Amino acid sequence: MATEVLEEATEPGLTRRRATVEEFWSLPETVLPVEYVNGEIIMAPTPTPEHQDVSINMSSTLHQFVRRGGTGKIFYAPLDVVLPTGEVVQPDILFLPVKQAGRAMSGKRVYGAPPFVVEILSPGSVAHDALTKRELYERNGVREYWIVNAKTRSITQLVLRKKHYVVSELGEGDTIKSVVLEGFEMNVGELMGRK
Repeated sequence: MATEVLEEATEPGLTRRRATVEEFWSLPETVLPVEYVNGEIIMAPTPTPEHQDVSINMSSTLHQFVRRGGTGKIFYAPLDVVLPTGEVVQPDILFLPVKQAGRAMSGKRVYGAPPFVVEILSPGSVAHDALTKRELYERNGVREYWIVNAKTRSITQLVLRKKHYVVSELGEGDTIKSVVLEGFEMNVGELMGRK
């Protein structure tokens, strides 16, 4: 992707440019994280090794759990998710139930709000993931959203109740119990991978 397309650096490492959704879809294919949120193309640098380590641990654990249950599929970034409001995001990890996963497998991207998403904070995306995407996921009906902080080894679990998120803060020694992935519970430290 040509970096000259994206002009304004906001958070350190995060670059934004006002654009139409048509301009977003006309961008060349890239493996870099690129999203379209609130009328802006947002590009982030590639994830850090620490981010990738946590992502791999969590993805593989969640994948094994979902596969055993046959309830759907776990996907991970980069994969475009077109939300009902028109924004395009690339969650680090997402779960799609069987029917939605089947539709996604037959196309180039996911359409509709996944019931479960995970975002792993990077130094340049904290406000984007913790504030902007939180509001976006809440508005689009994502039922469960985990914000993972690899530095503090913690997870903020947000569960949709009556159109608003109920928040639980979980540390490395706590057990996280998923609402969407029924029956999934695990120690946060083990889920993220031991240091």
